[in-house]
Amino acid sequence: MKNKLLFIVCSVLFTGCQFTDQTVYQQQQVCKRLAEGYLTTQNQQMYEFWKLEQISTQEQQHTLKLIYKKPNENGLILSGLLLPTVELECTLEQQQIMVSVIQAAGKQVRVLEVQLPDATNDIPRNLVQVAQSKIR
Repeated sequence: MKNKLLFIVCSVLFTGCQFTDQTVYQQQQVCKRLAEGYLTTQNQQMYEFWKLEQISTQEQQHTLKLIYKKPNENGLILSGLLLPTVELECTLEQQQIMVSVIQAAGKQVRVLEVQLPDATNDIPRNLVQVAQSKIR
């Protein structure tokens, strides 16, 4: 009886740990990979991922803000320090992902745009795989 109860409790806990929205998780992974690819092409590989924020918009868009910081000389990223920062905004709109750099004045400059394959295509694709193939 104890084993059955333990099994039920563990099952409930582990199912609660799954991501509730797979598309949001996939968008986060795609945006991270695209942002890291952009930083690499700009010879800014030393910047490390620090924070991800979801931005609420009124349109049917899903927008994420990714913040990358350059570690200090000890290799640490501390939130209180004024470390060099790169802020990127990643927007998923229909079948298109757009990555923009947010400049210090608040102006956004679009640096990357990826057209996703049509959802009606017979071959189901993972968004992360599409991002990997577009970066290379």
